[in-house]
Amino acid sequence: MRKAVIFDLDGTLWEVIDTTYKTVNEIAEKYHLKKISRETVCSSFGLDKEGVAKSFFPDVNLSDALRYVDESSWLNIQSIIKYGGTIYPNLNVVLSQLKNDYQLFIVSNSCDIKYIEAFFHISGTKQYFRDYIAASQLGLSKGEAIQKIMKDYGINRGVYVGDTELDLAATKEANIDFIYAKYGFGKDVSAYYSINNITELPNVIETIMKD
Repeated sequence: MRKAVIFDLDGTLWEVIDTTYKTVNEIAEKYHLKKISRETVCSSFGLDKEGVAKSFFPDVNLSDALRYVDESSWLNIQSIIKYGGTIYPNLNVVLSQLKNDYQLFIVSNSCDIKYIEAFFHISGTKQYFRDYIAASQLGLSKGEAIQKIMKDYGINRGVYVGDTELDLAATKEANIDFIYAKYGFGKDVSAYYSINNITELPNVIETIMKD
């Protein structure tokens, strides 16, 4: 049986709040738009591209808002590559352990695959992952992107690790188990399985895969 662990990115493997807050407000200032709050930035992680555009730039038409998101995304990637992000502790150790028994993937709602690759650049974890998808760039929902991974790699049993209600909804769409990363951006997500720290992940996955 081919088993997989599929990860969300923001709030699950790392966080880049400070960099994103800075870069998106550079774009807002450039186009003389209202300043975007830190709270709005935090709540945007996990949204698809259109959702981010509406959240960041609610007072402009959608086509312009999407263009501003593209511009801020490019700037954000450059800043992350230069200044880094916060990788959650013990990530490399846990991924190394999981890779012995499972195929590992990332499915993010990112609108640019280079964002995920910036994470690899900072974390040094690319060798652990079989593949990765930026769902918004492909015009897919996160649930559809999870299904694509499952189909493309012949996965019989999978589990998705994420931190928001949107991640939970995606797993229901894809019909796979969900593990809620309680240390991320989501609050009080109603999940059967959860972890307080990424080091708890191998034991929880083992319990799920035994069922």
